[in-house]
Amino acid sequence: MKTYSIRVRDVEVHDLARLTPTMTDNQFQSLKASIAKNGQEMAVVMYRGKCIDGRHRIKALRELGIENVVATNEDSKMSAEDIRSKVVDVYENRRHQTPTQKAIMAYREWLRLKSLDEKVGQGVVAEQFGTTVKQLGRAKTLHTKAGDDILEFLFQGNKINTGTQMEPSITDSLASLINFFVKSREGLLDNSKNSKVSEDFTEEETAALNESIQELKSQYSERMLSRLNSLIFYSLKRDKNKEQQ
Repeated sequence: MKTYSIRVRDVEVHDLARLTPTMTDNQFQSLKASIAKNGQEMAVVMYRGKCIDGRHRIKALRELGIENVVATNEDSKMSAEDIRSKVVDVYENRRHQTPTQKAIMAYREWLRLKSLDEKVGQGVVAEQFGTTVKQLGRAKTLHTKAGDDILEFLFQGNKINTGTQMEPSITDSLASLINFFVKSREGLLDNSKNSKVSEDFTEEETAALNESIQELKSQYSERMLSRLNSLIFYSLKRDKNKEQQ
């Protein structure tokens, strides 16, 4: 495709460009250093005036103070759906992705198609993203157990410690994380059943505490909630003991 030059400040990033994971800080700094040393080696791809591939290159050029970016145009006659597929099939497949990232992408695409009432099987979607139906199903299960924040955290290339500080076990394995979050939730429920809050706090204090926990539930994963739950009770009990001394 024919390339041309455009001012970096005039480039607007298309929403479809965010279908793919954000670079980690190390990856971005490496890209930025490469551009500083060798210049922009790969053109960004534009579609109907917006960038669909190359948002990190644009960011790096802006931070380096480079005024122009080399770009190329995708066929404007292509539909948004065709471009969506190309972003995934062509542009993203040239990059390295973990099995977990591929599974999450497949799961999200399946959810999108489902919301449009399109009858596309999980197998078809999984194959498109280079994963399996089993992995897509795991992404779905983890989403149910841990929520959007954890899924996005993993999609961005991060991992979670399912062990302890003394014996860490850092992983992004969907199977391992499902097991971890299920156990965390069960532990939270057990703690709730066995807690002796009523013996330590008044009814008003307990009601206020439960209200705070319900609000936290809408913001945090079960794993984080379990830790917050313990910290809140410990903190309030400590403060109450101080008042009585």
